[in-house]
Amino acid sequence: MYKRIVMATDGSPTAETAERIAAALAKTTGGKLTVVHAYEDPSRAQGAVSRALELAAALGVKAEVVLSDDDPTSAVLETAEDRNADLIVVGSRGLFQQEQVFGSVVRKIATHAPCDVLLTRARLEPVATERPPYDRVLVATDGSATADRAARKGLALGRRLKTEVGLVFVGHPKTGELVLQDTVATMAAEDVEGGAEIATTIRDGDAAQEIMAEATEGGYDLVVVGNRGLAGAKALLLGSVPLTVAEYAPTDVLIARTIAQSLEEIGKDEGGIVTSGDHRIAVYRDRKGAVHALSARCTHMGCTVKWNPTEKTWDCPCHGSRFAPTGAVVSGPASAPLPATDL
Repeated sequence: MYKRIVMATDGSPTAETAERIAAALAKTTGGKLTVVHAYEDPSRAQGAVSRALELAAALGVKAEVVLSDDDPTSAVLETAEDRNADLIVVGSRGLFQQEQVFGSVVRKIATHAPCDVLLTRARLEPVATERPPYDRVLVATDGSATADRAARKGLALGRRLKTEVGLVFVGHPKTGELVLQDTVATMAAEDVEGGAEIATTIRDGDAAQEIMAEATEGGYDLVVVGNRGLAGAKALLLGSVPLTVAEYAPTDVLIARTIAQSLEEIGKDEGGIVTSGDHRIAVYRDRKGAVHALSARCTHMGCTVKWNPTEKTWDCPCHGSRFAPTGAVVSGPASAPLPATDL
């Protein structure tokens, strides 16, 4: 997993944590690292990525650089699209214009990324790069199909890191017992290497607050949440619970992209992104049940469009183009419709 990692940096001291963790993960997974820097002053661009390149070189990690005069959000998202990235690593504080909180750039990346996103917290001490960056991984689940996808990713990461994986359910204890038993059984069946231990916890209260409390009390240093599927996660792409955890958790947070769906999960008058091989297909099922399959690549610059359930449109996160459910252009800069394709 995570063979193609995109890491965003502005070269600031607070970005060093993201640089170190991205390099350490790339070494652990045998992956390739792409360092992205959106510059305002081209004379300083190369210097902003020098530390990240030195860290990668010291670990023997293959790395490349993308320097862009575009805005930071577009630079990162377009690079992730172009490289077919599995993971984006970005600092959740201090990046891009010295943002002090979960700022607009990081929020947009977390919301619209075409892949998983790892948000790192700045550390007082440098993160060691000679070993995997995490010791304990906590996965939040509510038993939904999308949460199960996040659980599988958390298990796969824990197996790769050779660490313990914890599962937390927030809600009624009886429901929690059934959900966790089913999730553990599913994960155990898929864990062919048998290397990851799975601890389970049931908590009651506000979902986001209890997930963060479990992370603190359990000594976890990474929390994994799906971008959809947790109770209360009804917002566009990045739900309310994952968003709160991403912004306020004391640990690093991995937002597992679970939007990709199976065709059967898309209801009438709904859309979703279906993966077919290496291709992403934008699928809309109309009110009569007929399926419309479109290329998911925006005809402007090729970013992957996202389904907007509120407006019932396909929206491009990079430059704002919007398309009707059947592909017609609603607003630019794209001028050509999304072309039809086969499932």
